Parts: sequence; C-alpha cells; structure tokens
Amino acid sequence: MNSLLVLLVEGDEAAARGVIEPILSRRKHTVIYANDPYTAIAKAHAEWPDLVVVNATGNVCHAQRICEALDRSNLEIPRLIVSDEETQQEQLQGNAYLRLPFSPRQLTYRIKKALSMQPGRFLRVGDICVDTLKHAVKYRGQVNHLTPRELILLTYLMKNAGRDISRTELMQAVWGTAYVGDTRTIEVHIRWLRCKLEEDPKHPQHILTVRRVGYRFEVTPPEDDSSQS
Repeated sequence: MNSLLVLLVEGDEAAARGVIEPILSRRKHTVIYANDPYTAIAKAHAEWPDLVVVNATGNVCHAQRICEALDRSNLEIPRLIVSDEETQQEQLQGNAYLRLPFSPRQLTYRIKKALSMQPGRFLRVGDICVDTLKHAVKYRGQVNHLTPRELILLTYLMKNAGRDISRTELMQAVWGTAYVGDTRTIEVHIRWLRCKLEEDPKHPQHILTVRRVGYRFEVTPPEDDSSQS
C-alpha cells in the first residue's frame, strides 16, 4: 500500500495517538488530527486526506456528530470507523469498520477496504494535489476545477515529474494520437493548466517548456533553468 495522508478523528487526541497512530506511522502513513466536527471538516477541506479514521470507542454520540458533519461536507472521502462494540457500527456511516482489539494487519486490511471504491483518487506531488474524482487541483490552498482533458494531461505530467516529455508522447497519452503537425492543442491546454497552478503563468515554476522537446513537470522551482518559458 502506498503512503497515505490520514485524518484521525476522535474526542481524545492523546488516546488516538496511543492506539491507532503508531500503527499508521509504522506503515509510513502521514497522520493529521482533529477532535471535533468543526476541526475535522476544516482539515478535510484544507488537506484532502486519502482516508478519514473515526475512532468511536467510548463515545459513539461524539463520533456520530463527526460523521454527520463529514457527510454534509460533500467531500466523499473514504471513512473507516473504529469501535469497541458492534452496535456502534450500526449507528455510524462508514466505508469499512474495525472493532477493538485489532492487529496491524487487520487495520491495514480495513484501510484497503475503505479505499477500494476510490483507488488512487488523490495524486500528490510536492505541494500539488489532484482530486481525480472531483476533477480538481489544489495548490497552496487554492482549488481550481479541471476539465477532463486537463485532468488527464496534468496527472500524466505529475506521474512523470522530473522527466522531459516529448510532444509526441503527450499527444499519444492524452489525445490518443501521435500526430503533432499542429501543436496548438497542447500549448493551449498547457497554458490553461499554468493559469490554474502557477503564481505567474508567464514565468512557470512547475510546468516548464523544454525547447525542441516538449515539457517537464518540476516538483520544486529550479534555481536556474534556461529551458523554462
């Protein structure tokens, strides 16, 4: 399983770190915390976690408020409910459920189950995150909608970050053709993406033009790159 960004929510943050967080950390997942509905929603909107883990042990009413708030957010982020009683699971809406006590292997299995309906939804490269379900990109707190073609183009660039990609390769991967007699289609879509990602689209720091080749996606701005335009 790839490293995930997990929002861990429960009333007692110290208890959450003592029971669930160590297992997640050993699995190389990044964990962020919330202990009330408002904070949970705020962090979900700000961070776009791959998964929300709601620890309902000991306080099902509090967990229910958390779940109701997440439902109202319309983010549709997969949710794993951890409980100590089977009856709690009937009161809480989740994509997967896990009862105490549990082993690290059981937690991993339930995480996979919760994510199974949205495999690979979020793509993160550096500070840029793409939500492939909602067709949106977030960079430094700003969210922009992506057209279907922009989504395919951006995800392809991000998955090949740091590599020079020819126009022929992009035409084949994004438009399904190797014809590059007219490059205006690529140039227009690159310009649209730059307007949604770059602080200054005329001086891009992430989607760079590589002269006589095509483009390169940079995670961090280059110190000095004469190929940039």
